[in-house]
Amino acid sequence: MGILTRLGLPGDEKAWTALGFTVSDGGFLAGGISCTIDTRPSWGFDDAIADPELLGIPELLSGDRDELPGDTVHPNAVGFIDHVVYWVPDLDDAVAALTAVLGEGPRRRFRPRGPSGPEMAFFRSGGAVIEVVASGKPASLPGIAFGTRDLDATVAAVRAANGPISDPKPAVQGGRIASAWSGHLNWGIAFYEPAR
Repeated sequence: MGILTRLGLPGDEKAWTALGFTVSDGGFLAGGISCTIDTRPSWGFDDAIADPELLGIPELLSGDRDELPGDTVHPNAVGFIDHVVYWVPDLDDAVAALTAVLGEGPRRRFRPRGPSGPEMAFFRSGGAVIEVVASGKPASLPGIAFGTRDLDATVAAVRAANGPISDPKPAVQGGRIASAWSGHLNWGIAFYEPAR
């Protein structure tokens, strides 16, 4: 089964440090996923059984962060990646391609925002969820939600680092969420605290 192990993220060290991450050697770890910064949004899978290029997203070939100090919680209280958003032009095609790469189908497929909202499919890949959204647009990774067990501590740490973050609010899927200002990296970044 293919497991999401690498992510390429836009933005430089200063931008990620302002969000409370400990950056070293061009990246950081989050929940066992190696995040390489200052690159275009991309990803990489271990043990993939099909060509990841089928997904329309650049494959991140490098990004081994084993040499970084521990996969611990960052100063912003982030300890894992909750989900990665994957926009696709056609959901059926994307589900078939991602199923081929991951070796198993989605855990759920529905319209979480009601009949007028986009249809979505949710895949588990290692510790993270890939949230596939039928956008009608070319395939892209428009954003990420980092997971925290204490969103209030996350918001306080980001603000202490002079980072732009909203106040926490209820999340559609339960729990709470806060977002980085969209102009910070011109990319979607949220911090999510699951419901307890």
